[in-house]
Amino acid sequence: MLVGGKRRRLSPDSWSLATLLENVFLGQGRILLLTICAAGIGGTFQFGYNLSIINAPTSHIQEFTNETWQARTGEPLPDHLILLMWSLIVSLYPLGGLFGALLAGPLAITLGRKKSLLVNNIFVVLAAILFGFSRKAGSFEMIMLGRLLVGVSAGVSMNIQPMYLGESAPKELRGAVAMSSAIFTALGIVMGQVVGLRSGSKEQVLTEERVKIWAFKEKPVPVIPEKRGECRAWTLGKGSC
Repeated sequence: MLVGGKRRRLSPDSWSLATLLENVFLGQGRILLLTICAAGIGGTFQFGYNLSIINAPTSHIQEFTNETWQARTGEPLPDHLILLMWSLIVSLYPLGGLFGALLAGPLAITLGRKKSLLVNNIFVVLAAILFGFSRKAGSFEMIMLGRLLVGVSAGVSMNIQPMYLGESAPKELRGAVAMSSAIFTALGIVMGQVVGLRSGSKEQVLTEERVKIWAFKEKPVPVIPEKRGECRAWTLGKGSC
């Protein structure tokens, strides 16, 4: 690189950043950028979003749980049991993340990285259906199951997304591309906090939650060409991705 008429050697970090910026304006770089966004929005962004969004509808979900129980038995739930049910709804998300993390390895080996991310959408769609119809069905258990499935999805994506992006990116860009997982996690947490600032009626909150779930969870298909070398170790063992 020429600086002030003299040739200056770039450090590895600045060279990687310069290469990344240069490739963004090329066809291959645009495809890589789209892949990072597609995998990030449908992957670690969901982890951060669902981690923070649960704080906003706390009172509405507690009221819904109490009303549902009262409609079934004719008696309201005691306060300590309402708190217990709410604690279960919140804690089932990290429990699902544990199951998802354990499931990620076998999925990545059996199906490959890209197909695993696509199959991971099944958990998300099922969770969205459970959340959306929980009020009509009068079942707070559907919310619990939905949180568990969302946690499984987050656990799978948190493990497979960095592998997919790291193995798909060129060698000189792997460090920068791998950092995108943490960036999308932070963006998801911020988005969850911002969305949670808006308050409204219970029906409005539940309806908005269903819309947000479908909007954020229908992640686009990663578009990186497979010939970029996606999942090299898996390819050597199985034949193709």
